[in-house]
Amino acid sequence: MELLEILEKLIIPVVTAVGGYFVGRPKQQAEVEATNVENAGKVIEKWEGYANRLEKDIEQLRTIIEDLNEGLRLANDERTSCAKTLADLQVKYDDLVKLHNRLQIELKRVKNEEYTTDNRNAATG
Repeated sequence: MELLEILEKLIIPVVTAVGGYFVGRPKQQAEVEATNVENAGKVIEKWEGYANRLEKDIEQLRTIIEDLNEGLRLANDERTSCAKTLADLQVKYDDLVKLHNRLQIELKRVKNEEYTTDNRNAATG
């Protein structure tokens, strides 16, 4: 009887523990995997949200860049137009300076002739 008692007290709990371990382990692994899948799903949802937000931000930035490029093109066209106008005005200014110089010379010549005529008239008079 002692053997039966030993079996009852020792072997049955050991067999139950080993059996419970082998039965419980797959359940525990399944629970861990289910938790991992659930966590991975949450991470994917977060990253999907980040990706969608970044995609919207990128599209807004593209629109802004297009607007800035259009403004830059207009500014460059205006700069080119102003440079042409400035060149035309520089030519006209140079022509006016030459005309001014010729008129100054002509004025000095006329004044010199008047002075010489006045001096001749004064001397003969």
